[in-house]
Amino acid sequence: MLNKIFFLFIFLFFSFIPAHAAIFSYDFSKVIAEQDLDGSSTVSVSVIDNKSSKILYAKNENKLLNTASAMKLFTFASALNTLGKDYKFETAFYLHGQNLYLKLGADPLLSENDLYELVAKLTKSLDFESIKYIYIDDSIISFTPYPDGWCVDDFWPTIAPLSPYIIDGNKVKIRIILSPYKESLNIVQDDKYRFSFINQLVISDKTDISLLKDYSAMQNVITLRGTIADDIDMEIPTDNPKLLFISRLEAAFGKYSVPYRDKFYFKKVPSGAKKIAVVSHTIGQVSEPILKYSDNFCAEVLFRVAGGIYAAKHNIKPDAAELSLGTTKNGTLMFNEYYKNAGLDMNYVKIADGSGVSRYNAASTKWLAQALLFLNKNCNIKDYMEGADEGTLKKRLRYLKGNIWAKTGTHNGLSSLVGIVNTRNNKNVSFAIIIQCFSKSSKLLKVFEDDLVDCIFNL
Repeated sequence: MLNKIFFLFIFLFFSFIPAHAAIFSYDFSKVIAEQDLDGSSTVSVSVIDNKSSKILYAKNENKLLNTASAMKLFTFASALNTLGKDYKFETAFYLHGQNLYLKLGADPLLSENDLYELVAKLTKSLDFESIKYIYIDDSIISFTPYPDGWCVDDFWPTIAPLSPYIIDGNKVKIRIILSPYKESLNIVQDDKYRFSFINQLVISDKTDISLLKDYSAMQNVITLRGTIADDIDMEIPTDNPKLLFISRLEAAFGKYSVPYRDKFYFKKVPSGAKKIAVVSHTIGQVSEPILKYSDNFCAEVLFRVAGGIYAAKHNIKPDAAELSLGTTKNGTLMFNEYYKNAGLDMNYVKIADGSGVSRYNAASTKWLAQALLFLNKNCNIKDYMEGADEGTLKKRLRYLKGNIWAKTGTHNGLSSLVGIVNTRNNKNVSFAIIIQCFSKSSKLLKVFEDDLVDCIFNL
């Protein structure tokens, strides 16, 4: 009899837990209210059923808010539509008469090793004794270093300036080495591309280094401030991507004993030229740093490349100030047409770049969720998105492994998350969350965001 009473109690207890949780733990209003937001904070959430297109939950869904890096998902999708899933970022040598042409492909993943491989392929297929001049075709994207709304001092030295000349992400490695008794330090630069440093570092028991640059001085001078405890390797973005690229190209020529002693000239590859050596990366490879690790440099380069191809297809002429069609402006035209043709209301989205860094970007969560619903149905976007405990979602939402595909975004006091979820009740939904002007810690901000995802999962 006692056993029956015990099992009855256990059954009633566990039957009660889900009902209680559904009413209290997964209630949007309660989760939001518990954050005790101040008057300047905004929480915007939109959730749409992917099968019926029915709105399952909405709060402040029409407010135009900054999206941060969540916008990368949507700019990437518009670029993918223009370029196609088989697109390759090619860096290639062409032969035309007695002249050799290096056509830059704005490959954001191109490395020094790739360049060496390219030159090795070239030497196996060409007799250099017949070569008169070598030209570089750098028309693929614009030289404009940063899009509108990028405040350089906010993110430097994280992001290198944009350029058709790309090698190793346009960053140079340095090493700071302490003396044996830690009474002095030395800054080692093995690369031919050099910086000038003003060293204001103090040797201490912890490492906390800040890199500062006076942009008004227009000099390649960097100030190192803060404290250093041990030897450290650092990557610093170049001020002159063209100079860095050509120095690496000359080094590759030297390694393979290329007998070319003249300078490099600059001209587009003529029609009829023959491709004789190439290295490349696929759009799938480029998508990984963009969508899984939120790489701003890669996102902007991709956006410009796609914008250039879009402009060429639509017979758009270059601006007077630009020599290339591969501009952020043309990428924006591509983006707007893509989503307008999808039937979305473009009054609820404004973009100024391809990465979400710009302070001029804004969208409503309703627009983001509707756009994601469209992408989920039309371009297999989940194949490119990060899952739980991956990329920028590392150590987050692990219980949703295999049931969530998402893209994060973060600025100071702002967090965004857009994604697709298979819910507990077998719904497949698209969602968008933006939390703006959040005055508490960034850790609490992400916990709050995950609590909202819990609510979505339990709809």
